[in-house]
Amino acid sequence: MNDFVFLSDYIPPASVKRDAAPLFMWRGAGIVLFGAYEEGRWVLARGWLAGDRLEHVRRWSFAQPIPVSGQVRRLVMEAQADFTSAREEGFRALSWAESLV
Repeated sequence: MNDFVFLSDYIPPASVKRDAAPLFMWRGAGIVLFGAYEEGRWVLARGWLAGDRLEHVRRWSFAQPIPVSGQVRRLVMEAQADFTSAREEGFRALSWAESLV
């Protein structure tokens, strides 16, 4: 499945606060995480860096902010094997997700 999102055309939903970033982003240990709020759901994608492209992209969708946080924490932990970093990124993801509603 090919899903393309052009950020220059992105119009955040009315529920997005003006001071909230429309995307959650994290990069480390060869992976990139992107989070967005789409149609009332939080969407998280992970891709493996391959030069200037992403490969093996996987996407998750969540109805509540807390599972987004847990998934970010798990993915960062898998990538870096650093519990402190994973916990901090999980909290950052939760703060981002909660700021969008």
